[in-house]
Amino acid sequence: MTTHPSHILVVEDRADWQDIICRAIVEKGHVAHPATSYQEAVTGLTAHKFDLAVVDPVLDAGNRFNRDGLSVIQKIGELQPGLPIMVITGSLTHDLKASLQHLYPGAPVLFKESWNAGEFSHLVDQLMGLNETAEVVGAEPAETAAESGSGLSPQPNWSVGRPRVLLVENREDWQQIVTAVLDEAGCFWRVARNAQEALREMEQESFHLIILDLKLQQNVLPLRSTEGWLLLDHLVETQPKTKIVVISGKASPGDVADLLTHYPIITFIEKQSFNPAVLQEALAQAVQAPGLRIETFGQFRLWRDGQVIDVWERPQAETVLKLLLIRRARGGRAVAADELITRLWPDSDEESGRKKLLPLISNARRTLEPDIEPRDSHFILRSSNGYFFDLGEGVTWDLLSFREHLRQGRRLAREERWAEAAAELEKGRALYRGDFLAEDRYTDWVIDMRREISTDFCDLLTLLADVYAAQGRYAQAIDAGETALRKDPLLESVYRRLMRFHYCRGEKGQALRVYRDCLKLFEELFGESPTLATRELYQAIAGDQPVECLQKE
Repeated sequence: MTTHPSHILVVEDRADWQDIICRAIVEKGHVAHPATSYQEAVTGLTAHKFDLAVVDPVLDAGNRFNRDGLSVIQKIGELQPGLPIMVITGSLTHDLKASLQHLYPGAPVLFKESWNAGEFSHLVDQLMGLNETAEVVGAEPAETAAESGSGLSPQPNWSVGRPRVLLVENREDWQQIVTAVLDEAGCFWRVARNAQEALREMEQESFHLIILDLKLQQNVLPLRSTEGWLLLDHLVETQPKTKIVVISGKASPGDVADLLTHYPIITFIEKQSFNPAVLQEALAQAVQAPGLRIETFGQFRLWRDGQVIDVWERPQAETVLKLLLIRRARGGRAVAADELITRLWPDSDEESGRKKLLPLISNARRTLEPDIEPRDSHFILRSSNGYFFDLGEGVTWDLLSFREHLRQGRRLAREERWAEAAAELEKGRALYRGDFLAEDRYTDWVIDMRREISTDFCDLLTLLADVYAAQGRYAQAIDAGETALRKDPLLESVYRRLMRFHYCRGEKGQALRVYRDCLKLFEELFGESPTLATRELYQAIAGDQPVECLQKE
């Protein structure tokens, strides 16, 4: 399928800068969607799904108090949350810096006075995931750009792909202690000093973990009546999937027992005996993906942490997962949204298809990981090129294991380590419980993949037969060869192998019978005899001549 260009929203009121930015985008093969006002931007966001937004926070050069661009950024968070944003401006005043920090923390800022098309192009690639390992050159996060104005800066404090933590703590000394641990762990973090700030932060961002101080106030109220404990009660009631670590220096043993017994918290940390390792362990637990086991040989089946996933709320969510897996099986990565829409709803237009796709992706994510928010999925991720299935450490997939056993078996056979090769190949053989995605027998996007994997299985069996023959284990070699012929009766080289193995086992009659079976099949299907090599082997066996028991084909 043809790769579709990325769509980029450009919100800039000045015609000259609109032209400069759009031209740079088009030259990279992307589609630029210009908007000169807040209303035009909102109209575009409602009508199209974008891969990136480039926004000038001031959309009226004649009015220095104009902040319509900030309203656009806020609207992006409502209409297309997660959309990467690049800020481009002539200057960054203190109020702009503070607002950007609140609306889109870590947003990269490019200054018009130091415009460099190469740097802009480089940053576009990184924001859309096209150059994931590159450093951001010439762009500054909003929290530092106001002081320096231009030049080089560290990579922005992106939340994507990093553990996201909200620390709710009113004491500055403990803010510094905890955030130092979070920095060391490579986290994206935010600090709230009270419950209201915490709720506002949670409206702007979803967090893997909330570290909550129970007190949050300088008063003498009972601990259970303090702001922190009330916030804990609120989170447990309204956001039960939230993972929480409670930290306090005022909790009694009874309070701690109550917290650990009646509240779904990960752990309690006593400030007087604070140990960074305990917090690091809690963080690892909060972001840990469940173990996922995938079977695609025979019927499609999934297990999450050992429990079978046998109910899909929407059958098409299962189809999405299969499409993403097949792309990975072919060595690719992402499947474009347009391709998914075409496969799932071939008669839908792009706009209606995208409206149906996003809820379906969320449904698939919830099925795999019901205990987290869909956007925090460890498995179904979004890149600038589409959606992809992440094959992390917690994923085991029978197809990948099968291929690994075949690869190792080939390596060991080349090294003539026959017993080890046989063990690896037998493990791969055991995984092949049936054809790839057998229930989708007539689905067009599965057929070619199934044929390729079937060929790999026959190759494994043929190699296994040779490995056994090299050890003189002809009975096992014959079994592997016959299994290969049941899978593909036209493998002429396997007929020759079976003739050799039977003959070397002292079964001349059986060797000649294999030839006659081959001859009959080829004459019936093709109207011709087997190849010269097969006929000559037959003549040698019939004439009781010496025959190589193992000969490379």
